[in-house]
Amino acid sequence: MIRYLLFFVFLFYSNEGYSQNWTLIWSDDFNGNILDNNKWGHDVGTGSQFGLWGWGNGELQFYQSQNTQVENGIATITVKEEPNGLVDSWGNTSYYSSSKITTKNIFDFRYGKVEARIKTLDGQGFWPAFWLLPVNGNWPCDGEIDIMEQWGNNYLTNSTTGAAHIGTCPFNQSTHNYENFSVYLSNGSYADEFHTYSIIWTEDTITWYVDEDEIFRVTPYSYNSIPSLNSWPFNSGSWYIMINLAITQSGPNANTVFPNNIEIDYVKVYQNSLTNVEENKYIHVHFDNTISTLESNKRIKNLRLYTIDGKLIVSKENLKSKSIKLNNLKAGVYLVEVEDVLGEINNSKIIIN
Repeated sequence: MIRYLLFFVFLFYSNEGYSQNWTLIWSDDFNGNILDNNKWGHDVGTGSQFGLWGWGNGELQFYQSQNTQVENGIATITVKEEPNGLVDSWGNTSYYSSSKITTKNIFDFRYGKVEARIKTLDGQGFWPAFWLLPVNGNWPCDGEIDIMEQWGNNYLTNSTTGAAHIGTCPFNQSTHNYENFSVYLSNGSYADEFHTYSIIWTEDTITWYVDEDEIFRVTPYSYNSIPSLNSWPFNSGSWYIMINLAITQSGPNANTVFPNNIEIDYVKVYQNSLTNVEENKYIHVHFDNTISTLESNKRIKNLRLYTIDGKLIVSKENLKSKSIKLNNLKAGVYLVEVEDVLGEINNSKIIIN
């Protein structure tokens, strides 16, 4: 098993959430010999058509659809040198081409498990990414979720990162905030073989995994500038997927090999039926110090309480009461399933502040 060295933060989590029962709602295994345009589109050009210099990051490549190929169950995004280049709206020339595939205007969602199995690449200046943005969102106030980003260097791509960005609009560097991690391989490169990069995303938590090992998690309370769920951008709107291979502003060097590519085995999105439960008036919650009291307008026989990602944490049976006390529940979002004495089952989402 690959050993991971966590940069700055040494945290070890259970992967129970990863292995829970999920329902597949969208996927692409890249069968066939062309990219499925019912699942993906392309961003093309330099970004200057949107007023973005180098797609907003000073990237040196332009995107074109023909740099994406599908064969033998693998989608390949290739980066190439382009001697003639492409001139942007301001007269700057990009001398590298690549591709960005996106589900924008085709498929979007909120919450669940999102994963891709990808083989990346070594080389100074290469910047592969697997990430999410909100539909019709403004950056960074509406958020950005980076599931995987890697930056090549002279030697091996031995680290992978992820991040959740927030901030104010219009963009202000002083209010741009993000929580991120870097995971280093103790030997070898992420480009040596395929790896699975994923998140489990709920209303109040984003958790990152590499090869099914939980690496990092973020909540609204991870940010000093965000006091509550009310200003956490990751619990609203619908979001779409992007995978791209960019060239950083610092660019390649003499050791960088062209052409080069990343390979994508699959992309999948799952949801747990519990994450789609809405709040309702069947269950009322009163919080007093360390005790939460759940009150119902019907007598409760059986009760099960889950975390938002589906982990069972409380199970009570044969209660026959309209008021149930639960000790030491932390602030957050929970899912409760109650069965009344007549056998009716009701699911509710509850928030403890």
